[in-house]
Amino acid sequence: MAVKPPGRLGSFDVLALGLNAIVGSGIFLFPGTLAALVGPASVLAFLTCAVLLAGVALCYAELGGMFKGSGGSYLYAREAFGDEVGFGVGVLAWTAALLSWAAVASLLAGHLAYFHPVFEGRWAGRTASALVLAVLGAVNYRGIRPAAWTVDAVTVAKLLPLGVFVLLCLPRAEAARFTPFFGGEGRFGYAVFLALWALQGFEVVPVPAGEASDPQRDVPRGVLGSLGFAALLYALIQAAALGVHPALAGSSERPLVDAAQAALGPWGGRLLAAGGTLSMLGFLAGAALGEPRYLSALGERHLRRWKLDRFDEGTGVPGRAILATTGGAVVLVLLLPSMSLVDLSNLSVVSQYLATCAAALVLRRRRPEAERPYRMPWAWVAAPTGIVVSLWLMTQVGRAELTGTCLVLMAGYGLRRLVDGAWVSPRPV
Repeated sequence: MAVKPPGRLGSFDVLALGLNAIVGSGIFLFPGTLAALVGPASVLAFLTCAVLLAGVALCYAELGGMFKGSGGSYLYAREAFGDEVGFGVGVLAWTAALLSWAAVASLLAGHLAYFHPVFEGRWAGRTASALVLAVLGAVNYRGIRPAAWTVDAVTVAKLLPLGVFVLLCLPRAEAARFTPFFGGEGRFGYAVFLALWALQGFEVVPVPAGEASDPQRDVPRGVLGSLGFAALLYALIQAAALGVHPALAGSSERPLVDAAQAALGPWGGRLLAAGGTLSMLGFLAGAALGEPRYLSALGERHLRRWKLDRFDEGTGVPGRAILATTGGAVVLVLLLPSMSLVDLSNLSVVSQYLATCAAALVLRRRRPEAERPYRMPWAWVAAPTGIVVSLWLMTQVGRAELTGTCLVLMAGYGLRRLVDGAWVSPRPV
């Protein structure tokens, strides 16, 4: 197995990776849908989802500090339940990352169409999205520092338009638009489930931990800090949009752009359209850095003939994993509609949450003496709560998504049988 390069991700890089992964497309796409489902109570949908995910985040924070290696959910499941279960979780983790990357790239065309109608065409939009993925994959292939600098810069830049929107629109909000508070279709549970798409992303913080300078300190901070900050920001954005845009529930696929334009005029619409485009580009840049690390971690013990864990000597990055992940995302963007990618991604992410919370409990019992720079409070309450929440979230999906997830697992195990020549890969010496 190739020797990994020394850690080169700093504290801000790790935090930016989490914020960038969370603040992507969801907050620009779902405010109108959430308002239609529950009216002003949609502000609570984000906060409720964050509270429900707190137990999951605490498990990631503890395990992220406990292990120095890359792989996130895959690594934790492997250490708690062995290679067999770990491989399945790793397949789902990489699949979720791949689907999220492709889904946001597909949705990017809708925001680009605000600036030029050529992107409204089906193939023009998809081709542009595929080219963006290819360029970001190439940047990541050149080394982790260029990729980290890109993520840091775009994370800061994309938070600025959202901050301006809150600061200018929240004071203009009309109190009458928040009564009755619970309105719309009254589907609060489903609204919380949809908020998951906007709030997921903190789970990617531990994925490149093996390339961080101080993962045992920075990973817990990155996980908890990114989730808490994003949840508060989203609640403020939703409140501002509801307060200034009376037709938010019936707005287009660019609800924040519509709200900003209604409150601030054309320049406000252009600001949020640019912010949405930048936000999605930032998410895609972070995904280009983090998501191939799932595959490189899997390659350490599985699919070893393909040498996916090999780090290039010149750049210090897992080149083969980057090429495979980027190529897979480009194919998905060109072939599948964006919302089908979203649905499958949500279920795959929740499966990771379930496995990680269970792993936290098992490792507390099996390795009580292990070093834990961060120990989650009330572990025997937080972790079971995370398990229950994950199971509940899984009940919100349809049969098609469950069938698709099962097919992904079957394909993964079948491929391992074909490549490694055994159902269970032997543990390396």
